[in-house]
Amino acid sequence: MLNQKETLCEENNPIVDLVRFENSIKQIDVDRPVNVRLAKDGSGIKLTYGGVEICGAVDRPLKHQLGSRMWMNKTDYSEIEEIWQDRVSTNLSGLENELASAFRKNDLSIRYFTDSKGKNKIYGIVTPHFVDVNQLDFRQNFLDATLNHIAVTPKSCGFERSKYGKVTEFFEFDAAGFQTKYRYGLVYAKNNGYDAYRVDWGREVVVCKNGLTIWKGSKYRWKHTKEINLNHFIENTVKEGLENQQLIEDRINASKERSLQQCKLKELLARISLAQASKMRIRNRLDDELNDVGVNEWALSQVLTWLGTHEKYVPPSTKPKLIHLGTCILEKSLTSVLNTKTHIGQDGYYGFILPTDLPRVRQQLNSN
Repeated sequence: MLNQKETLCEENNPIVDLVRFENSIKQIDVDRPVNVRLAKDGSGIKLTYGGVEICGAVDRPLKHQLGSRMWMNKTDYSEIEEIWQDRVSTNLSGLENELASAFRKNDLSIRYFTDSKGKNKIYGIVTPHFVDVNQLDFRQNFLDATLNHIAVTPKSCGFERSKYGKVTEFFEFDAAGFQTKYRYGLVYAKNNGYDAYRVDWGREVVVCKNGLTIWKGSKYRWKHTKEINLNHFIENTVKEGLENQQLIEDRINASKERSLQQCKLKELLARISLAQASKMRIRNRLDDELNDVGVNEWALSQVLTWLGTHEKYVPPSTKPKLIHLGTCILEKSLTSVLNTKTHIGQDGYYGFILPTDLPRVRQQLNSN
């Protein structure tokens, strides 16, 4: 077998890069008061301790890490976000004092790095219970643990790195008899006090290699607070993945039984935020698919995921939206998708599916 740990010593490998970067991380163990200053709009934070200034964005991890310690009865992020925003708008200095108190009372440590301009930036907040893990060591232990596993094979299918630095490595997953193929995506957690080792499942339809949205395992994660039993981690995540694969199998069969109603198809095409040329590609592809699999919602789901996966003339920014829409129609139904309440995002725009009361949507819905 290929020694995959050795191949990871090459340049520009995301796990090697992550390990090297974290080797440069510095840590301050807080045992005296921290001075906390927030930007007027609450978007940035500056911590001063022992003459060291550390800045950072007030993002979800930082809010969640500190908010759950300031407001001990609040663990859900949406609740913490609501309180946080209220404090920003009504009592910013009070929030700064609460943050300073949270550092003192919870024995927290600040991890930070120095950027290319010499500025210290927050990397994460940890407690004494945090267990550091070298991602390369974790990977090798994972490969060793999967050597005799039936479903997960220690054969890498490659890496993905998100714009936020999340590193995921996909492995072959052997579960025969399904209409879908799954890949086991091991997410390597950063040592920042917030990330967890978990599994994101890559999914595609076997017959046409259409991609579905990645499914994020929800139950089994490891959060750096205790020694991990890799065999239990693998068994539990595999079980969860197989359950989802069976669920999707059932959804595929159900979508083949749901007839595609022309009135609902017309509404969908009117409400999709797409150029007319892309809508025509949906219609043209749908004609072929209806002939192959019948007049059902499975045909529509296949068209959308096919265009998002294979069509070179669809803009790259639109492809994930088509895959997501096709997956939603499969997992729920076309009726459910159309009945989902639309809302305006933080950017001031509606999402991929527009509301029915927009003039251009009404015009298309009223046309012959």
